[in-house]
Amino acid sequence: MTTPEIGTFGLIAFDTALPFDVSSIPIEIILPESLVETAEIIETNGMTGTTDHNKERTREGLKRVSGSIKIACSRIALDTLLPYICGTAEATNVFALADTLPEFLLLIDRGAKVYTYTGCRIAKATFSGAKGDFLFLDLEIEAEAETVGNAGTFTPLTAPTEKPFLMADGMLTLQAATRSFENFSLTIENRLNTELFENGLTRHDIPLIDRVITLATDHPWDTDNTDLVKQDLDGAAGTLVFTNAEVITDVLTFEMAAIQYANITPSMGGKDVIRLPLQGMVRSSGTTKSLIVTNAHA
Repeated sequence: MTTPEIGTFGLIAFDTALPFDVSSIPIEIILPESLVETAEIIETNGMTGTTDHNKERTREGLKRVSGSIKIACSRIALDTLLPYICGTAEATNVFALADTLPEFLLLIDRGAKVYTYTGCRIAKATFSGAKGDFLFLDLEIEAEAETVGNAGTFTPLTAPTEKPFLMADGMLTLQAATRSFENFSLTIENRLNTELFENGLTRHDIPLIDRVITLATDHPWDTDNTDLVKQDLDGAAGTLVFTNAEVITDVLTFEMAAIQYANITPSMGGKDVIRLPLQGMVRSSGTTKSLIVTNAHA
């Protein structure tokens, strides 16, 4: 009997082209991960004079490759992934939004086999944080194809060692004032056409067809935050800045051109601090893009 594989020893690497080698970028992921291929089995399902379904009248159908990974945000990981979240290459630490998304590759070592995923795009990127924890990035990924390699074919790479960001590193500004907040999530939803197969069984392409950005935050309800209720329809600009207290030159900034909130009155949930949860749409303002991300570092 062989020893079962253990997730502890899994590895993942990022690259923009084959082959994976020592120039590929290792990524520390927080389990579970779920990027897998799922293939359909299709059958004729016609009238055959019996309730039996014959195996000879089946074929393998469409193959879809989808799943998610989670990382703790740090300088190198963000420099690696932000171009594929936003759509543009870095320009002096700045990542702007584009109307197309570049593709990338992932290599995942699951012990008994090593899996290569090609034509990857990021369908959703959610930056989130809660009190006392890291700044996390959850990625939902759609890919064109999966190929399987033998155990031991993963290129040896050095695991990342840079200090990750904490939620406590963050400062949120809404309506031109700094706000206390217990948790947040900033979601960039890249809406993709994942059903473009043409006359093949694997995806022909995965184009970007729309993008929706939302910001959710949770605040104490007090006199300092009454201006966050019944805001003007056009909303206002906002920023979310994380300055790494361990490496002060590492500064991650989200600049939002306009955050538009539907009015929701706070309510009392119990004999405790009254909370003001907000959910806003992040929109462009004039010629200013809805979101600009800066990952500054020395």
